[in-house]
Amino acid sequence: MKRIQTLQGLKEVLQAGFDDNEALLEQYGQTHITQLKAYLLETNRSIDEVGCPLGSWKSLDASGWYINHGSLSPNTLFLDTTRERVWILYTILDATEADAVTDKWIRNLQGLDRCWLSRNHLLHYDAKESWQQRGLGLKFSDGLASDEEAGYFSLKAWYGATEKVHGLAEVLETARENFAIYSSRWQKLKEDSVTLAVEWYSSGKVTVNKAIDLDEVMLSISDMANRYEDALVEATTLRNESLGAFELNFTQNIDLEAFSKAVSMGKGRMNLWLIETETEPDFRRFKGVDLHTWDRVFLDVGSDFAYLTVPGKGCVNAAPRIATIQGEDNAGKTSIFFDGVEVFD
Repeated sequence: MKRIQTLQGLKEVLQAGFDDNEALLEQYGQTHITQLKAYLLETNRSIDEVGCPLGSWKSLDASGWYINHGSLSPNTLFLDTTRERVWILYTILDATEADAVTDKWIRNLQGLDRCWLSRNHLLHYDAKESWQQRGLGLKFSDGLASDEEAGYFSLKAWYGATEKVHGLAEVLETARENFAIYSSRWQKLKEDSVTLAVEWYSSGKVTVNKAIDLDEVMLSISDMANRYEDALVEATTLRNESLGAFELNFTQNIDLEAFSKAVSMGKGRMNLWLIETETEPDFRRFKGVDLHTWDRVFLDVGSDFAYLTVPGKGCVNAAPRIATIQGEDNAGKTSIFFDGVEVFD
């Protein structure tokens, strides 16, 4: 790969990858070049404080854009920091390595988190002209139960076959309303041809399965980043003005004893270090810190609800993180409200 020094140069390289894949697809019916992926990152840090997960960052000619260099895999990570709270990490690494690099970077760096996408984020293309949903991933892992007692439900359906299998559409609709959505696949049409196909994940990741125009890809991903940053600003403003709690509503009952064990001593993916301060048969009260920023948090949990208080200037990204992870683990479809207003929707 040629040395990349400008944003235009980066776009040319990525566009060439799309063009080569389209040529391979037309000639052989499959692609061989690694597809572009992106990760939406919620940040409370500046670029000078975070370092680079592979090598070091080198700035491009456009303000807020960086590329990695000086590693065994240079020119494979591209970072858009043009927003204050949400960054976009693009990569052409293969999926396994890209996930591992991103996971390690977030896990080892205080102040950096994923953008945890709600079902409304994952489904928001529904309202956009020319977009068509092509698949859905649903998940229920019973993550709070013991291995002997745990149930598990995972479904990934590519639309198109529902009309051929009697009753399948009704099954999918029932599952969609009761379980957490962890991925959604979409395609954009122009004159009956697919110009863009993407799959979004609740962890803020997107894979580009087909693309014609790089600018269209970046605009689509930037649209989601802007939407999430707006949600962060709205939730922070509501919290600052009324000093209330975020209300999380679950469609499935959770095991409170197991939940208590999952959040004690910083265990589990929710990244919380909590101490149980009050115990009732159908209620638990916790206090502790969000390990993402070490901000104080207070959490009241019932069998199908939770109230999260993030006092002071604490980061509110804990709310969608808990909702997403808890929803996929065992709480099912989850909604977040603040003083009656749905947030992160």
